[in-house]
Amino acid sequence: MMKIESIVGDVVLLVLQEVESLKEMGIQKNKIYARIAGYDENGIWIEHPNFQIPRMDDPNNKDSKVTMETVTATVLIAWPFITSIVHFPNVEGFDFPNPFDLQVGFDIES
Repeated sequence: MMKIESIVGDVVLLVLQEVESLKEMGIQKNKIYARIAGYDENGIWIEHPNFQIPRMDDPNNKDSKVTMETVTATVLIAWPFITSIVHFPNVEGFDFPNPFDLQVGFDIES
């Protein structure tokens, strides 16, 4: 029997519903490959390697220039959004070694 804790750290295929609600987090498609960071009673935590956050040149100056920085974030996908999880145990080379270098999983809008 498969247990959810065995997918932590692995790349899985998540099949999602109501993707429109997830677009603000950079999730554009209903099928994404993602590395699982963890899980809890609220949902699955996935790594998002290209998350954009704002940075101000001078936080004490209200007229300071704001630029966007790309960071690796952990994103919660709540259980109601998840239709299915496809795990690939013991599939050598599946992670490429890093699927995010090939833009697998997330479509990021510029």
